[in-house]
Amino acid sequence: MTRSIRTVIALAGTVFGLTATALAPQAGAAPMRIGNYEVMTDRWNDHSFIWSVMHSCGAPDCGTYMEDPVIAPATDTLNVRAIPRPLKSQAFQQSAFYADGRYTLIVDVPDGVRCVGYNLPSHDVYNWDAASLVGSVASSYQSGCYGMPGSTDTYAFALQRF
Repeated sequence: MTRSIRTVIALAGTVFGLTATALAPQAGAAPMRIGNYEVMTDRWNDHSFIWSVMHSCGAPDCGTYMEDPVIAPATDTLNVRAIPRPLKSQAFQQSAFYADGRYTLIVDVPDGVRCVGYNLPSHDVYNWDAASLVGSVASSYQSGCYGMPGSTDTYAFALQRF
């Protein structure tokens, strides 16, 4: 081989190595991907949610699909916008925090307790595994339907790419 061909091959190998290193997942990075997820649960029988999962830009109501090292640097914290289906329920948006391979999302839902004819608020704590996307939600409420006392109910759920 001529010297120029060997130089080109060496340069190509260096570029390939640097590209692979730059694109490789960072150690400790959250495995959950940005995108839309269907929330599969037996909690409700009259509606469901799609979660639009975005990069967090620092505030609970601030999410972006854009990843920019200056404007919106990637972090393990994600932003979740819950979109109800059908649109008769309340949407919500909040930050999901990542620690020890799990995400935690805490949200106050104006209509989290669904009664026939009316709804009551709930305080929901979602917790799920970042790799399997399976978890549970603990829903606490001050009072139940038809004057029943408040309680905390726990439901299983799974997220499926939509």
